[in-house]
Amino acid sequence: MVKRILVISDTHGAFERTRQIFNNCGRFDLIVHCGDYLNHGPRNPIPDDYDPLSLSAILKEFSSVICGVRGNCDSDVDALLIGKRRLPWSRTINLQGVNIIISHGHEIEKTPFSRGIAINGHSHVSEIKRLEEVLSLNPGSVALPKDRSGGSYGIIDLSERVVFLVSLTGKILDRTVF
Repeated sequence: MVKRILVISDTHGAFERTRQIFNNCGRFDLIVHCGDYLNHGPRNPIPDDYDPLSLSAILKEFSSVICGVRGNCDSDVDALLIGKRRLPWSRTINLQGVNIIISHGHEIEKTPFSRGIAINGHSHVSEIKRLEEVLSLNPGSVALPKDRSGGSYGIIDLSERVVFLVSLTGKILDRTVF
């Protein structure tokens, strides 16, 4: 049973920063990745720790527990390198009665439910906000944050019904009950 979800996005090939999250975030049962796994993209700078091949090896190790979507910088080769045949543009799942839609965020996705969690990345800005009965979570970017977090990720605790935003240093940036 999935109780604790690690939510990451926009890793853009940043090996050390992503490894730091896996080493420091504690136990998790599922990884939600909102896309932009390995490539930095033509409009982004190259991350200091850019090593997409090493990052792909780590992500491939966790392939069986990654529930991911494709981002605007991802290719079919990226999916294969992380152990996935293909990555959908969006997906909807239900865990312990909680509806969750996952998308990258570069295109508007209509939320197919009136209560649950909508997760996306793309903006590189971490944020939790409530839109009526839907909690919106953007974990920010591991590699190239465009906020003051220094890099961030999310944790969804389904047992406690809490969503956290956490900096790469482990500081809790935000906490919201759902």
